[in-house]
Amino acid sequence: MVRIVVTCVLLCSLAACGGGSTGRFSADPRQYLLTIDEMVSSDFTVSMAPALTDATTASVSFARSVDFGTSNGPIAVIDAVQRFASTDAAHSSFAADASRLDAEKGEVVTSTGALGDEAHADSLVMTAPDGIQAVQITLEWRVSNVVVTLIVRGRYGGTRLDDALELAHRQTSTQLA
Repeated sequence: MVRIVVTCVLLCSLAACGGGSTGRFSADPRQYLLTIDEMVSSDFTVSMAPALTDATTASVSFARSVDFGTSNGPIAVIDAVQRFASTDAAHSSFAADASRLDAEKGEVVTSTGALGDEAHADSLVMTAPDGIQAVQITLEWRVSNVVVTLIVRGRYGGTRLDDALELAHRQTSTQLA
């Protein structure tokens, strides 16, 4: 009887330690990136075209030319997507990224609300050489086996977490739906 119980416990443990569920996304990661049409302002241009870093990672950058001292909203947006073979692998990468970012000097953890399966944000405020404060908001979230990192940069007070969240929700509701 003891052998049966031990065998059942071992089998249950092994089943729980499996490779995780296969993710539902399998396309070229460039298909999951933000597009110019999803930018919050029509004056954005593509500063770096969508490109693969490797077979499972892609990124794109957008920028707009405005007077930094009086700008409202982001002036630079960087979007990167990593596609993993399983949701467990995506979760592990997401958790490691969040921990690493939180440990960086000056980063302030910020609440994201509901976004994807997991989400995390940090903001970093620095003073530019001309004395104007700049902010970088890094928003990372996971949907199934895809992890997205969105970085928005702009003038502190003119660029907010809400700007990043609006882009993230647009991306999640179209490319990652």
